[in-house]
Amino acid sequence: MKLSQRRLGRPSLGAMLATRQGSLTLALLCAAVAAGILVFALSSYKSGLKTVTPQTTVLVATAEIPPGTSGKTLASEDLYKSVPVLASQLAVGAITDAAVLQDVTAQETILPGQQLTTTEFAATTGVVALLGSNQRAVSISIDEPHGDTDVLQAGDRVDMYATFGSVMVLLVRGALVLKPATAVPAKDGATTIAGGSMVLAVSAVQAPQVGYAMDNGKIYLALEPTNPSYTPPAQLTTQSIIASAIAVSSSGPGATLNTGAGP
Repeated sequence: MKLSQRRLGRPSLGAMLATRQGSLTLALLCAAVAAGILVFALSSYKSGLKTVTPQTTVLVATAEIPPGTSGKTLASEDLYKSVPVLASQLAVGAITDAAVLQDVTAQETILPGQQLTTTEFAATTGVVALLGSNQRAVSISIDEPHGDTDVLQAGDRVDMYATFGSVMVLLVRGALVLKPATAVPAKDGATTIAGGSMVLAVSAVQAPQVGYAMDNGKIYLALEPTNPSYTPPAQLTTQSIIASAIAVSSSGPGATLNTGAGP
C-alpha cells in the first residue's frame, strides 16, 4: 500500500487578507513592527543627545595685546571678544567673564586669536590703576602760593596755568590730583621749594607741554569746584587784564573781570 505525500502550501498574503482573522493578524504584526521602530528611533535620539560634546564661551584676543595693557583699555578698544569653544579645548585658567578684566594689567604679550587666561594678568595697584589709556602721570614741584598745596587732596581737580614772559595760558583743564604735595620740601636745583611735589594725571599730549612749562615758564594751579561751570580764558596778557579791569571799574559795583573768553 503506497502512502501519498501531500504538499503543504505556505499561506500567501492574499490568502491572509481574504479572511478576517488573517487581516487582524497582519495588522497586529505591522503595529508591532512600527512600535519597535519607534522605540529604536527614540533610543537612538536620546543616545545622541547624551553624546553631544559640551561647549562654553571664552574671551579671545582680537589683536596683539602688549604687556602693561590695562583691562580698561582692553574693553575700550575692543581687544577681545567672546567665542564659543569645545570644553575640551578650553585653556587652563581661561577667562570666560569680562568682569575679571576690570582691575588687571597684561603681564606678557598676547597674540591675536589667543585665549585670555588668568596667568597672563595681574591686579593693577597704585597710581597706574587710576590712569586711563590716554593719560600720563606727571610730577610737578610747586609752592603753596602757586599751587594751593595746603588744601589740595588726592581726587581733587585743578586748572593749570602757565606763564611765559607776559602771557599766561590755560595749559590743562581739570587735571586729576593723584598725590598732593607733601610737607617735605623739594629741591629745584639749588632752590628749596616749600610744599614738595605733587602728581597729576594729564593727557598724553599735555604731559610734554607740562614739562616744557616747568622748565621754561611758571606754573600756577587753581582748584576746581565739584561742579565747575566757568571756562577760564585760553590766554591772558597784560593788555587784556588792564582793559578788562578798566571795564569793570566803569561798570560799577557787582561787575566781574572779563578778559574776553568764557561766559
